[in-house]
Amino acid sequence: MSRKTRRQLLGQHFLHEKRILQKIVEAVEPGPEDLVVEIGPGRGALTFPLAARAGRVLAVEKDYSLVEDLEKNRPDNLLIIAGDILRLDLKNLIAGHRRPGERVKIAGNLPYHISSQVLFVLLEVKDLVERAVFLFQKEVARRITAAPESKNYAPLSILLQNYFNCRLLFRIAPGAFSPPPRVDSACVLFQKKRQPVFFPADRESEIFAFLKEAFCQRRKTLKGNLESAGYEREKVRQALQELSLGEKVRAEDLKPEILVELFQRLQKNRREIQDRQ
Repeated sequence: MSRKTRRQLLGQHFLHEKRILQKIVEAVEPGPEDLVVEIGPGRGALTFPLAARAGRVLAVEKDYSLVEDLEKNRPDNLLIIAGDILRLDLKNLIAGHRRPGERVKIAGNLPYHISSQVLFVLLEVKDLVERAVFLFQKEVARRITAAPESKNYAPLSILLQNYFNCRLLFRIAPGAFSPPPRVDSACVLFQKKRQPVFFPADRESEIFAFLKEAFCQRRKTLKGNLESAGYEREKVRQALQELSLGEKVRAEDLKPEILVELFQRLQKNRREIQDRQ
């Protein structure tokens, strides 16, 4: 069996089609008052067009051989950060480089195997970021932008859409990359909402945990999933009745607002039981 190259190990598929690169730049909307953070600049195909329009660009690259090449042609407003985006403290990195009045935007052609993890990095810096544009495997893009009653609708859909307007902009064929991936890709735009729309940020961890329980087995009913997670059968039945929901309803059938309301009712019931004990 042949050994994998470093590029294969890092999951790198370099985007080279100029028309697609231009569309991504337009989606980022870099301007002279913007600090753009690029994740995984690779050979700079997107980096340099962003730097030509943005006030400044911070490019985070894990592959040190690529860092050396980027440094050779680096314009003054481009700073290359050698490091792993999953290990760096991006919030502190932005805070340390951001100038007063600068808007923060993020862009990246993400390796497929870390795309979900990078989304949680985005959530960590959601208070700082105005918009983000990422390339994903098409199935991941569908999950991010999914609505209720869709097979792609999932806890991650709700979590991201609580803070961002998530829109699939366009699909990208494998031939636009070198080497070509085995699947289609898609470009997704994240536009920051003025405030969270489904639940406050300080309840994020507990509500996300509840959502993962509610969606745990998609073939099971919501009631069945919650009972398997340890919620009392009678309390689940009661909460569903209060929301005029049938016992055969599934999590993917419900809008985020309804799922959050169900969570709050179940939490209230738990507190009442604890208070009586």
